Amino acid sequence: MRKRRTAERGPGALLLTCLSVKAGSRLPDLVPRASVDDWNEALDAAVREHVAPLLFKRLKERDARTCVPDSVWKQLRLAYFTSGDRNTRLYRELRTVLECLRSAGIPVIVLKGAYLAEAVYRDVGLRPMCDSDLMVPRQDLERAEAVLLNMGAVYLKRPPLTPEEGFGQGCGKADHARPVAIRDLAIEIHWTIAAPNGPVRTEVVDIWKRARPTRTAEVEVLSLSPEDLLLHLCLHLCYHHNCVGLRSLCDIGESVHRFSGAMDWRQVTGSARAWGGARYVGLALHLARSLLAADVPADVLERLVPGGLDPRVLKAASATVTSGIPFDRWLSPAFLGLKGPESPARKLGRVWERTFLSRDAMFAEYPAARESGHRYIFHARRVWDILRKWGPALGRIPGHEWKRNLADNSVLSDWLKSDEP
Repeated sequence: MRKRRTAERGPGALLLTCLSVKAGSRLPDLVPRASVDDWNEALDAAVREHVAPLLFKRLKERDARTCVPDSVWKQLRLAYFTSGDRNTRLYRELRTVLECLRSAGIPVIVLKGAYLAEAVYRDVGLRPMCDSDLMVPRQDLERAEAVLLNMGAVYLKRPPLTPEEGFGQGCGKADHARPVAIRDLAIEIHWTIAAPNGPVRTEVVDIWKRARPTRTAEVEVLSLSPEDLLLHLCLHLCYHHNCVGLRSLCDIGESVHRFSGAMDWRQVTGSARAWGGARYVGLALHLARSLLAADVPADVLERLVPGGLDPRVLKAASATVTSGIPFDRWLSPAFLGLKGPESPARKLGRVWERTFLSRDAMFAEYPAARESGHRYIFHARRVWDILRKWGPALGRIPGHEWKRNLADNSVLSDWLKSDEP
């Protein structure tokens, strides 16, 4: 009978151990004792969570080559160099964008990946990027959009709903970001770091005052202060993505380590409370400390979440961040709602509504459907996209664990939505 793997043993523990080991320290006994199956599953998880380049670097720094099977080492090495090559190309594209925005007199704060890879990880190959996030003053949104469109940018989602709506005035994500693409580079232009239609209200003016000069892609730009950077990363993980994403957790751990001597923790806790995001920041830092051994002071965690976290919440969040199973996007509203008091028909309706989108939602998700004479074909595409994107993740949950996973994620979801820590 095959032994059940848990977070305490097996590939999950192996991956976290290798990612969390601090520079200069020895690898624990868990690493040389890992089986080939453990390494293969850790590799799969690292690739899936976009941390394979970082895993390669960690193992190489600690002379762990002899502990790793040849096939796994070769794939990790390939992932590292592939990420470096791709990011180098993206930085060339980004440099042109930043130069054009600078020439137009538009201030730019470079967010997340593009800043982290160079300034925090200090190796562009270690931090794979899906897109580049740039923040501009709200009054410059339309000008920034015009610059990008003149460069040949195209919308990745939808254009403004109406001519009067303008850039950044839509609903949902368009409230604080507009995704476009210029050749191979996807860009999101932000005017704030958190959607303004939720419980978290960031102080954008103060963020700009604290911004610091830096160089990204060889262009003089701005970056968030270390404190605001950490807050942004914590909110990204636990506020926007409900704790899904090991790469995002590594971003937090690396930022804590990089700015350990310069971080003003009082500023972090004060801003987190002032913005209404203390619970999200507290949970993210708890995860970074418990899973990646990030050097987060205990008193900071206490100030953010007085009395500490419910162990069930921390357990559920830990499982979510390491599993990569996106309960927040489709499963959360579709399945976690099934435990409610509604009738079976209403519960089935929840799943139906999340799968077969309304006309407007379909146009937003698939802009090509607007021009198509066969709009209903895109419903079949929607089903296929759900199965393709989340089917492998769902398949990783053994059948007997479904009920427990849904219950655990329900605890996490309820805590994130509640008013009490």
